[in-house]
Order: sequence, then C-alpha cells, then structure tokens
Amino acid sequence: MGSDREANGLFCAKCGKEVPAGATFCPSCGTPVSAAPSTAAPAAPLSGVDALMKDSKAQEYWFKRLIALIIDGIIIGIVVVVIFALIAAMVALPGYFAYGYAPLSVLFGGVTIVVGILLILYFPIAEVTRGATIGKSVMKLKVVGKNGGNPNFVEAFVRNISKIYWLLLLLDVIVGLATQKGYQQKFSDHVMGTSVVPV
Repeated sequence: MGSDREANGLFCAKCGKEVPAGATFCPSCGTPVSAAPSTAAPAAPLSGVDALMKDSKAQEYWFKRLIALIIDGIIIGIVVVVIFALIAAMVALPGYFAYGYAPLSVLFGGVTIVVGILLILYFPIAEVTRGATIGKSVMKLKVVGKNGGNPNFVEAFVRNISKIYWLLLLLDVIVGLATQKGYQQKFSDHVMGTSVVPV
C-alpha cells in the first residue's frame, strides 16, 4: 500500500512524510503539495495547425491578419477603380480612336500590369518603411525581420510574393502552419526569418 502511494507521489517533497490523498498542504511541514516536482513529461509544443484548432489566441491572431488583409485589399481596390475610371474617361474623349491612340484592350491590359505591380510593391514598401501596411497598423500588427527591426526589401518582397494569387497565399499559410511549431509564420515567413507580431 505504501509503495503504491509512493509511486503515485503522495509524499511531501520537502519532509518526505506521507500526504493524505486530496490534501493541498503537507500536514507535517505545511509545504504546498503542488510544489512537489511533477513526474509527467512536459507537453510537446503544438504545431501551427494544432494551435489554430485549440488556442483562442492563435485564432484571434489569424482573425486579425485576415481583417488586415481585407483592409489592404479594399485600399488597393480603391486605387484600381480610380485608375480604371481615369482610363475610361480618357477613352471616352471625342476623337480618341480617330487620332490613332492605342485600342481599349491594350490600354486595359497595360492597366492590369500596373495594378499587378502596384499589388506586389504595396506590401513590401509599406513593411520596409513603416513595419506594417495600413491594414496591419489598424489591427495593431507589425512585420519584424530577422534582425528584430523592419524587414529589408528582399525579406518583405519574398514574404509577400504569394499574395499575387489567393491560392498561393492560402498554400503559403497552410504549409507554414503545418510545418512549424507556433502559429505566427507563413512558410515564406519561415524561409525569410520574418514574422508578424502584435504591437
């Protein structure tokens, strides 16, 4: 019986006297029972996917990142609408085609390229200069480079390259969460040593 209790750790870690089951303090010396060293193995760190499923902080963190991305998307969308409106107004000018200007398809194709460049450059430039895009600033998030400060242009560019297409971005997030311990890095963040942290 005594050996069974000893195996279950029902002895005071300080004085070695037997502690009754359910007691919170040793009746002999008053040491808290919780002060006894635990024999349980420490829990393994969660993967990013596990953390996202189980940890409310991880869920709140990624909710903020999603909202930040939506805000940035709206800002870029407004700029795109303004550019297209200016092009459309120019095309509507009397005699536009009569003077041999570029056809409409060429103009809008050029605008699409400009929009793509704008999209690719907005995120890195904002992160290099301010540490965050407007959306991240609103959600109180900041991008940190491997040196602990704002990322350099290469770090910021590579971590944002997956934003050119939503499926690439989703894959970047999923692979990052599945292969890393913790939940603050996409795969591209892991490669570049960057992370998005609350401020």
